[in-house]
Amino acid sequence: MVREALPRGVGLTAAVMLALTSGLASPVRAASPDNPTLPTLPTPPTLPTPPTPPTGSVPLDAWSVIGGPSSCPRPDAVWRELVTLVPPERLEARLRTATRGKAPLVEIVDLGVPYRILAAGQVREYRDDSRDCAYRARIAAVFVALAIDPAQLAMLPAPAPPATPPPLPQTAPPPFDDLQSPRARLDLGATVVGGLGPEDHVGQVGAELRWSAGRHRFGPEAGVTALLPVDNTVGGVRLRQWRLPIDAGLRARSAGPRFERYGELGVSAALLSERALDLATSRSQTGIEIGLRLAVGVHASHARFAPFAALSGELVPAPPAIFALPAGTVGHTPLFWIGATAGLSLGFL
Repeated sequence: MVREALPRGVGLTAAVMLALTSGLASPVRAASPDNPTLPTLPTPPTLPTPPTPPTGSVPLDAWSVIGGPSSCPRPDAVWRELVTLVPPERLEARLRTATRGKAPLVEIVDLGVPYRILAAGQVREYRDDSRDCAYRARIAAVFVALAIDPAQLAMLPAPAPPATPPPLPQTAPPPFDDLQSPRARLDLGATVVGGLGPEDHVGQVGAELRWSAGRHRFGPEAGVTALLPVDNTVGGVRLRQWRLPIDAGLRARSAGPRFERYGELGVSAALLSERALDLATSRSQTGIEIGLRLAVGVHASHARFAPFAALSGELVPAPPAIFALPAGTVGHTPLFWIGATAGLSLGFL
């Protein structure tokens, strides 16, 4: 029994080994209706063939599309704005159609404040006083996109204008008082004075010398007037009158680009001398007038030699009495004096 089983096991093993060896050595055949017992193996997938770029195609960039002598905006800045407005594949197709091998398609000319854009046969000139190069690049990109592909930008809003910079603080010009005006002035001119009163009316001519100081709005002033003697009749008595007024006060100035206006307020004192001409006893008498003086005037600004003109008024509250022997008191001097002066003002210091 054992000896019969052993040859069977050995024969079975040999048959299996022979079958395996035959299977490895023989080629694999596809299943067919005639041989349905063989397994079917999968067919390997076919890889796609990469597209071949067209002959002579060159990638487009800022320098091949945009030209012209412009530093504001630069071509690369315009290109960066342009690719944000039109999809790249559509932009390249439109540019290749528009150029047809001619480059550059776009030209930008920087003319300072204005700048000119030429795109696809269209020309437009814009102005930008601030020379904002980023804003110029956006404007140029919108114009180019509209020129080469108007349908793409039909629904896009126009770019917002650049933010207006805040206005610079306005520095007020220095007042004319602080400019290089003379520190002091001497006014010398001819004057005409008229006196008005209940008993005495008189007119006199003479010369006036006035000093003023300061470059600011207020400053001191003083003057003296020398008047020629004049003959007059008061209370039926013929008199010769002579008057020497002096005054001092404050001058207020208002300087302009061409003229300086001023006003003066102060006190005045006048030395009076009177002598009767037709009386037996002809004796001179003197007196003092005390009053309040007000004046206005104008002269050229900042010039060392400048013409001037002024009007003045003087109020004497208590006019001195005029006394002549043997008549006694014949009247009083004028209550109010008015004058006009014109001459040359000399600036110094």
